[in-house]
Amino acid sequence: MLFWGWGGKSINRQVSPNQAVVLMYRYLHLMFLFTTTWGYRYALATATEQGWATRPISDAEARGLLGGEELRPSPWKRFSIFLPLGVLLLVVVVAVLR
Repeated sequence: MLFWGWGGKSINRQVSPNQAVVLMYRYLHLMFLFTTTWGYRYALATATEQGWATRPISDAEARGLLGGEELRPSPWKRFSIFLPLGVLLLVVVVAVLR
């Protein structure tokens, strides 16, 4: 959708030649510029002869595999939708107080 949309995305980080940590999350965007994300879930993907096999892992296990690093979307992708919402709220408050 051009003006707004939602769905799921993932971020992958290779931890060994045959394993990767995958972060899956949900998002909502406005004009592809302002977004917010939530529902973070980690999985460990392992290469097999039939393709990639995944299994859910905890946040702590994912951080351990990533050497203490967090695998998250950028702060802009996580919180930017609150900027136009804040501006809209400010406009409404100013209009009511006039």
